[in-house]
Amino acid sequence: MKNKNKDIIIILFMILILSVSCTKNNETVNISNEPLTIEEKIQDFEYMYDILEDNYAFFWVNERMHNIDWLSNKEEYTKRIKNTNSDEKFMQELNNILRDLNNGHTHIVSLDHFEWYYSAYGSKNSWKGNKPWGKVLNDPIVLNRYKFDTSKKEAIESGEYIANSEAAFKRDVLIPGKVAYLAIKSMNGDRIEEDGKMIREFYEEIKDYEKLIIDIRNNGGGNDYYWQKNVIEPLASETISIDNYIFTRGDYSKTFYKARGIKLKKLKNLDENLVKKMPSEIDKFDNYYISNLTIKPKDSIDFKGKVYLLVNERVYSSAEGFASFCKTSGFATLVGETTGGDGIGIDPLLFSLPNSGYVIRFASLLGLDGNFNINDEIKTVPDIIIEDTTQFTHIPESDKCIQYVINN
Repeated sequence: MKNKNKDIIIILFMILILSVSCTKNNETVNISNEPLTIEEKIQDFEYMYDILEDNYAFFWVNERMHNIDWLSNKEEYTKRIKNTNSDEKFMQELNNILRDLNNGHTHIVSLDHFEWYYSAYGSKNSWKGNKPWGKVLNDPIVLNRYKFDTSKKEAIESGEYIANSEAAFKRDVLIPGKVAYLAIKSMNGDRIEEDGKMIREFYEEIKDYEKLIIDIRNNGGGNDYYWQKNVIEPLASETISIDNYIFTRGDYSKTFYKARGIKLKKLKNLDENLVKKMPSEIDKFDNYYISNLTIKPKDSIDFKGKVYLLVNERVYSSAEGFASFCKTSGFATLVGETTGGDGIGIDPLLFSLPNSGYVIRFASLLGLDGNFNINDEIKTVPDIIIEDTTQFTHIPESDKCIQYVINN
């Protein structure tokens, strides 16, 4: 009898540790640590499919560029999900399916990177405009999936979490009195002010130079404020303003846009003469808005020389936004190869899967450049095309982009 009671206690204990309860939206939610069932995996995949079907921006770009009709592959993707035999394999297969969209902003948030996303969007100290992103990340099922406990949250809230502390730029003088060089490795949002002070000191040293090379080759993005505050504001001699038309679709995304103060307009209200200049697929979108970016000089050094921006195919996201801004406004002459695209709009959106708690990041905005081209498709074509954009900043004589600027 004692052994039987002991077995019952063990069983009850196992049930307890495999299933915990928490509160979500004032409702009690049971969180299970048991492996996902096939049915739960299929439910999660279909939830992901439905959100993307209604809100994702680049299905038709993907068809033209990569000949992949992602939406028509649902049956094949479902079979692949059914064949996964663990939660980890399920996550990997979902990511493989998302890779078919060929968009760098669309993927599963990995276990290794969740802490960074939480520090950027989920913390109580985060900007109020990030609230919808934070709501996704603070879902109890999400926190359980990513093993993000109270101690980790408290570390971020208290400022113990340390992001990359290295300067995101490198400065140099290539020809004294004539050519200066500034390489920006990433648009690091954690380094805007700290880097800005040192960059401004450099500008003061070279303000009378003939040429300034700004090198963003291989820069995958970050925070737009990095280049706005640390490049445009101190170097601009007058106010610069550009407009971009941006298109949205679906209902899920609207909460995110509202949090950022974006006021959407119905597509039917768009001027017909403008519509004729735009890609025909905007008819597949519900709303649009005009993104105006106006940057005024701030403590300008009154740089009279010429600015060159070095770019390549790995320039993406916020760095792409910088390249597009420079090309549209004429702020700098672009040298190198066509960029990576998808840099017009706001941060990619997030949603979580109801059973697994995996977080999906995705591109929701179709942004047009100054010539009404889809930025993710046409990207930014430089003014001066250099086929070999290999960086040799330690040996400038071997760097074809740098040599073009020096010799022309």
